[in-house]
Parts: sequence; structure tokens; C-alpha cells
Amino acid sequence: MSRGAEEQGSREEKKIDLADSICLVTGGAGNIGSYIVDALIEERARMVVVVDNFYNGHMENLEEALQARNTRVVVENEDISDYDRLLAVFLQYKPRYVWHQASMLTIDCEAHPRQAIDYNITGTFNVIECCLRVSVEKIVYASSASVFGDPRYLPVDEGHPFDNKLLYGATKIANEALFTSYAVSRGLPYVGLRYYNVYSERQRRGHLYTQVIPKWTSQIESQGYITINDDGSQSMDLIHAWDVARANILAMKQNVENEFFNIGTGIETTVRQLAEMFVEFFADKPFEIRYVPHDPNLVKRRRCSTEKSERLLGFKAEIKARDGVRRCVEHYRQQRAHVSPELELLRAAT
Repeated sequence: MSRGAEEQGSREEKKIDLADSICLVTGGAGNIGSYIVDALIEERARMVVVVDNFYNGHMENLEEALQARNTRVVVENEDISDYDRLLAVFLQYKPRYVWHQASMLTIDCEAHPRQAIDYNITGTFNVIECCLRVSVEKIVYASSASVFGDPRYLPVDEGHPFDNKLLYGATKIANEALFTSYAVSRGLPYVGLRYYNVYSERQRRGHLYTQVIPKWTSQIESQGYITINDDGSQSMDLIHAWDVARANILAMKQNVENEFFNIGTGIETTVRQLAEMFVEFFADKPFEIRYVPHDPNLVKRRRCSTEKSERLLGFKAEIKARDGVRRCVEHYRQQRAHVSPELELLRAAT
């Protein structure tokens, strides 16, 4: 037997079974976290505890999960930056496995830097401390491709240098250092997942900065145009949140600890290509494309190497960008009442 086959066999032998376990998901009502909750129900977890302050999360994302017959889903409206209240949740339920997804997003970090430190860094530290208090066996948590900044080469592998220049990315780098340290000093096993451009129908239209698909849908419906920064040659590695949730489950179940993985498709989609999809999907409602100056907060190109995640996690994204984007657009067009056009315009202005 080859060495690779032996390693695969060893991982399979020690694979974690999530059935009948108590699991906790921070940010569990959000775009990614709610799909993890759904996946844990499929894994037949006994209980899933959702911890969310509902800043980015929404109860609608959990509607089906809360009706699950064989898995009890509990929602705790708490903020991870409040250690005492978070600890009380951990002590009450004593989860065996934890997925940490709660985070302030890019534009919020830039607008509210002190809160970003409190939430993204101190909040993550609180989650780590709570895990240690109740002897959590393993934690999988959300890092970001933002740690890399503008790439020096493509595809970006896990060893790419950190060239981040934004506060959001800085908080993610700090968290990676925290997990690395605590794995060594306190023996808390972790897996860190560096997400690329995550999207899904569960993103809300009000979050206009990082979520281009709901943003453009809203612009077309309320203003009759979309805006593209620079010339539209910037690229994204678009991955649906359902696939990201699958990666989270695999990262927990596989016999892999204290590692970081890129989570993307390995395929570039330029902003212009995305706009062409929108032209097709909105064939019944022609719109104008307006070009605006480059936003320095935007990375110019993104495409990750998927070799490590495929080899060690057995993860490969399944939803193609075109199919996923179409699904999102159809969903947003059917759910126009989520946020009024007036509120969308106000948020866009701020």
C-alpha cells in the first residue's frame, strides 16, 4: 500500500461521527452558519445551539432547521464579545464540537474599528476560552482570503504571504495566531478555513459592500443600473455558502487538526463576466452599467488553489457560479419585500 493510501486509511479510521452529538455554531443564523446548521441536522446531531446577535443573521434562515424532527435546534441571542453571557451558554449546553462563524464584515470593520477589535478578536478569544472551559473536542472556524491581500501569484495556495492592508484582514490574521497559539499551549484542536467570495440566497440586500449579487439586484430593481468599479477586470472566486458549509462539516469530521485551508472553487469569475450573467438573467428588465473609480478596499484578483482542501478534507465545490448566481437572482426577485428600496438607497449612501 502506498503512503498516500495509508494516510487516507488512517484519516478514515479516526473520522469523527457527528451523530447524537451536541454542536454549537456562532453566527448560526447567518449566510454560512445557517447552512452549517442544516448540514448538522443531516448529520443527525442531537442538538445544535445557535449563538447569534442578529446583526447579520436572520431567523428566516433557520425556519426549516427549527422544524427538524430528530435534531433539537436552540437559538441563543447573545454577542460573543460578552464573555460572561457566552460562557453561560457553553456551560448550559456543554457542546462537544464548535463552529465559529460570527464576525464583523469588511465595511463594518473599517467604519467601526473599536467594535471590530472587540468582536472579531476579543470575541474569538472568548469563544476559545469557553471551548476550553467545557472541554470542546475540536473547533472549526472562519478565517478569510482577506489575509492574503492582493495576490502575488495565482492560484493562491495556503503558503502565500500575508499582504493584507485592511482592518478586517488584520483581525483574521490575529485570530489565526490565537488559534495556533492555543493549540500549542492549551491543546485546543482547530481547523481554520479561509473563505473566498461566499454568496447565497441567505445574504440580505442591506449588506451592500461585500455582497455584490444582492446589491446589483437591488440596484436594477430600484435604480435601473449597476455600478462596476474600475474596468470590471477584477476577479472573484465565487463559492456558494452551501458548499462552504460542506467544507466546514468535512473539516470537523476528517482526522485533520491545526491546519488552514483555502475554501473556494479555484475558478476566476471577473466582474464583467458576472455582469454578463445579470444581463441574461434580467433580460426582461434592461439596465445600465455605470463605471466608478476603483475602490482600494477591493482585491483585484482572487483564485485559490484547492489542492490541499481536496487532498486532506476531500472537499470540492459542487455548485457552479452560473447556476448559483441564477438561483440567487431568482430568489431575490421573488422576495422584493426584504428591504425597501428607500432603505437600500439610504444604506448605499452611508
